[in-house]
Amino acid sequence: MRYEEIRNPALPWGFWLHTDGVGSGRPLVDEEGRRWNTVREAFWVGRLGMPESLTMEENLERLMAHLAAISRRVVAVAESAHDLFGGEWDFERFYKVWVYSQGLTGGEPPFGTGISAEGHAALVMLASTRPSQVKAIPVGRESVATLAPSSGSDDEVAAWLDRVEAMSATLPYRFERRQVWDKPAVALVGDGLGGVVPLRRTLWMQSFSDNASRDRFHVWLAHRLDRWEAWGGMAYRRGAPVLTQHLFATLMTADDGLDDGATAGRARQLL
Repeated sequence: MRYEEIRNPALPWGFWLHTDGVGSGRPLVDEEGRRWNTVREAFWVGRLGMPESLTMEENLERLMAHLAAISRRVVAVAESAHDLFGGEWDFERFYKVWVYSQGLTGGEPPFGTGISAEGHAALVMLASTRPSQVKAIPVGRESVATLAPSSGSDDEVAAWLDRVEAMSATLPYRFERRQVWDKPAVALVGDGLGGVVPLRRTLWMQSFSDNASRDRFHVWLAHRLDRWEAWGGMAYRRGAPVLTQHLFATLMTADDGLDDGATAGRARQLL
């Protein structure tokens, strides 16, 4: 059956997911009883059958940009559908066939023309739930690249962090790379702090043995940009040691760690 025959096509994809109050760590439940962390995970893994991985957000951003470039009715996109692939013709052809096979575009095979009702619902959902790292970045190749830093070289990671710092420059609390004497460091900066004379203050700082370790930690922070304001408020109100302890505990319990080979020992070295 077509999507519009069993779902309301005017609502975002995943509107049927619900919570049941069970503290399992995965709050969303679908109609088959499967549990998910987010609606994006339910779409990527449950609907598209793709594996859970650190590249999920990058690939969902690419899919959203592709659908938006075809439709251009829901989300403004910087490039055309063709430009999103940077001249990689084989990848572009394969990708279009894959999207069509998933029922997200319609028309004649193998590439389809226009997006389907489910493709439109998915586009609305993906645009509404974009990660905080890219909400201020126009949809397109740059936003896709922003969500995929860890697989690149040290120079590519550093360039990605440059974009993160430029984008976050207006945030009330933000993490910045620093050089403290001869050691690389990450600093937490707060703007407009204090009552009578608001000041910019460095609230927290951590040094590292080398740039690669510092940048790896900064990437981990950047993927949690939505937590920066809360962490900044914690350091401002309760002091830097409290934030250090909190970050250490978060690192120790994070599923993805700092990279694919991250260990508790690595976390202890960093903090």
